[in-house]
Amino acid sequence: MKNLFVTGLLSVISLSLSAQSVFVKGKVKDDQNQPLEMANILVLNAIDSSMATYGFTNSEGEYRLQLKANESYILKLSYFGLKPYEKAFKTAESKDQSLTEVVLQTDVNLLQQAEVVEEMPIVISGDTISYQADAFTNGEERKLENVLEKLPGFEVDEDGQVTVEGKKVEKILVEGKEFFDGDTKVAVKNLPADAIDKVQVLRNYEEISPLKGLSSDDRIALNIKLKEGKKNLWFGDAEAKVGDPERYYAHGNAFYYSPKASFNLIGDINNIGKAAFTARDYFRFSGGFRNLTGRSGFQLNFAQDDLGIPLGQNNRADYGIGRFGAANFSYNPRKDLTLAGFVIANDAVTSSPYSTTRTYIGLDSLSPNGITETLNTENYQHSQAVLAKFSATYEPKKGVYVNYDAFFKISDQLSTSVLASDFGLFSNNLSTQEAQKPWSIQQSLELFFNNGENVFSFEAQHLRKQQDPLLALQAQNQPFGSPFTFVDTNMYRLLQTNLTNSESLEGRASYYWVLNANNHFEFNVGGNLSSQDYQNNMGEGVPGSSNDFSDPILQNTVDFTLIDGFAGIHYKTKMGKFTFRPGANWHYYQVRNLQAGDERIRDYQVLLPDALLKYDISNSRGIDLRYSMQAQFNDVNQIMNGFILRGYNSLFTGNDSLNYSRSHNVSLFYRDFNLFNFTTIFAGLNYARTLDPINNAVRYIGLQQVFSPINAIGYNETITGFGSYSRKFKKFKTDFRVSYSYLTIENTVNDILNTNNTFTQNYQLGFGTNFKKWPNLDLNYSFRQNDYSGARSASVFTTHTPSAELSAVFLKNFVARVDYSYSNYGNPGSDTRTSFDFLNASVEYQKKGSPWLYSIEGLNILNTEFIREDALSANLISTTAYNVLPRYVLFGVRYDL
Repeated sequence: MKNLFVTGLLSVISLSLSAQSVFVKGKVKDDQNQPLEMANILVLNAIDSSMATYGFTNSEGEYRLQLKANESYILKLSYFGLKPYEKAFKTAESKDQSLTEVVLQTDVNLLQQAEVVEEMPIVISGDTISYQADAFTNGEERKLENVLEKLPGFEVDEDGQVTVEGKKVEKILVEGKEFFDGDTKVAVKNLPADAIDKVQVLRNYEEISPLKGLSSDDRIALNIKLKEGKKNLWFGDAEAKVGDPERYYAHGNAFYYSPKASFNLIGDINNIGKAAFTARDYFRFSGGFRNLTGRSGFQLNFAQDDLGIPLGQNNRADYGIGRFGAANFSYNPRKDLTLAGFVIANDAVTSSPYSTTRTYIGLDSLSPNGITETLNTENYQHSQAVLAKFSATYEPKKGVYVNYDAFFKISDQLSTSVLASDFGLFSNNLSTQEAQKPWSIQQSLELFFNNGENVFSFEAQHLRKQQDPLLALQAQNQPFGSPFTFVDTNMYRLLQTNLTNSESLEGRASYYWVLNANNHFEFNVGGNLSSQDYQNNMGEGVPGSSNDFSDPILQNTVDFTLIDGFAGIHYKTKMGKFTFRPGANWHYYQVRNLQAGDERIRDYQVLLPDALLKYDISNSRGIDLRYSMQAQFNDVNQIMNGFILRGYNSLFTGNDSLNYSRSHNVSLFYRDFNLFNFTTIFAGLNYARTLDPINNAVRYIGLQQVFSPINAIGYNETITGFGSYSRKFKKFKTDFRVSYSYLTIENTVNDILNTNNTFTQNYQLGFGTNFKKWPNLDLNYSFRQNDYSGARSASVFTTHTPSAELSAVFLKNFVARVDYSYSNYGNPGSDTRTSFDFLNASVEYQKKGSPWLYSIEGLNILNTEFIREDALSANLISTTAYNVLPRYVLFGVRYDL
């Protein structure tokens, strides 16, 4: 009966629409008789000048619009740089009709361009696409991320990273001013949706004005335009929630924007697992620095500040407290000077019990499936971090750009774990404590000068950082044999301390010889000087009281220096729809390390070519093909010759005989952003082959693992492919995404050649509605399969995840939201699979025009206890069950400033 009713209702709606509407089509050309793609089409009701519909021309200059039959309208056409066109017309009673072909004439003054632009939901002006936010939203959106998810071609992941047409957004501006430069998460999670007037996509973005038209980076940025009522005054919101058992959440934002200055304040404290800034965010936050020598093909991998400490995540903890505060400013004391900066402070505590099943590859040659360990862990983490950046930009006249940046990071990290390890025939109870207080300061100076014909530039960066990781291990049974000699055999205690001071100085000078508007040469010369002082000590005891082991192989001191000098040339030409940029960089490297009185110096000369080929099929479609060769060097942590402790059953020893590795990288990217029918298609294929790859070899001594880096025989190979199709209709949207990843890594296990293979498949299908007066539903289904293999072990894991989100306005002032997800996880060849699901729901009340909002929210209503994930490392395949936060209910109030 229900299906019959729905079918009948849809039929009535379909017949009603077909009877009351007609299609109007036409064609637009320029004064050179060429079809205009992406010309703006706007139709107004003749009676009151309200917008009836809008659209864009396709690559043939054609448009097709659906309008009510037998009605009077005004047609407006516009295109950047051409005179706008306006004509009144009346639709036919029952049949489709064609309007007269229109030719838009060149307009030097562009005086009337803004008139049509302001009325369009989407406006295309050169490399800028502007979206009128209210035309795509339904009033239920809370933050910027909710607005972006409604726009065609946009994606926002769970970490707040934004992509447009398949390309990552590098920067978000608000009213043209930087908003926490270096990451997009802070903006998308905090800017109020009701303050947003327009979202502008800045394609081929280049903040350095002298380089506009010369750069080939193809960067994307977003500029958020605010509503008039949000300028020259403070706006934001403050929200508080409480619940049982002892749950709380408080969050506040305050923003101020004027032509000369902007100020942004954000604060958050909660214990409901909604971390405003995680340890992962801290390590990812770059401060917006440009990679100098990396652009020439050189890579030196300094060890990350998270060395040895696992990163707590919101969905992998059964308890968490987060405290977050941030401030951002931009100020123009003069027209040619901009001062900007931010400060971020974060304090987070997480407790995470989890259970892992690990299959060791090649541990026992007599066992065809490897040896399996069951590991139960209770982990506690406390992380405190502060980030601060200051920028000054001086542009005294057109063609001159001077910029100085300083970026400071410091953190205090503590991680303690209680572990129970069981191999069947052997078990051990252990505890670990890891701690460190790393800091770094990075500075850059940029000078660019354009004399009207050619461009000169100089860029310099200086980095200084310190890392001091500490690892303390306590075990019931002896964890390691020789060369460790323990005095206390009742309880085995190991203490490792490390201090690494790193410093690098980079410089790059460039000259752009501009031949004409379509051709130029780029000459570069530069270098990098990096040095590290490394000291590692291991002893028996606990922090504050220990005795160093006598064997010198357990005490390491290393001085490491790497010098890179390079010169490069590139040529860029544009021939019709093709853009071609070949080039190469010649490098001279000198690597020096001093250990135990023995100094080793090596010299290398390498030519690293690269190339870019772009084919712009049309304004909205194109293909990019890129190739680059890179030389990768590792830092002091890979070349020290002694032993260091990596975990409760693993050691690591470096290799000072390592050579650098070379990689060939090819990427192919296709984009089709069709505003004629609101279809977005993008697809990509990436291939990388690394020669002489630096991989970790594994040796087993009993149940101990000893890792050591080697230049593996053969090569590492990575192939990734992805594709996305999405289409937005008047009141609903559909999308389909697929991605593949195949990774091959060569190493040795007990001196036997081993190949680890990982093949990952992801499929996602989605459907959603966007009604303003009716409930809205989002349906999604995803499938993921991971295939792991190595030596004599192989595993396959699959995850099916359907999900749904429903939101509805009722009784005028109430909004209800429900979201549900179900996951079925396991090995297809196994009879045992695991299922877990999550249900969240909320109801909000806000009277129209009132700044007060009241809410009740239930999270993890089904009281799900854990989730599962799997992974492959150099020598083991693991699957882990993580505990999650229990069910709770919150009562909240919010006030809009």
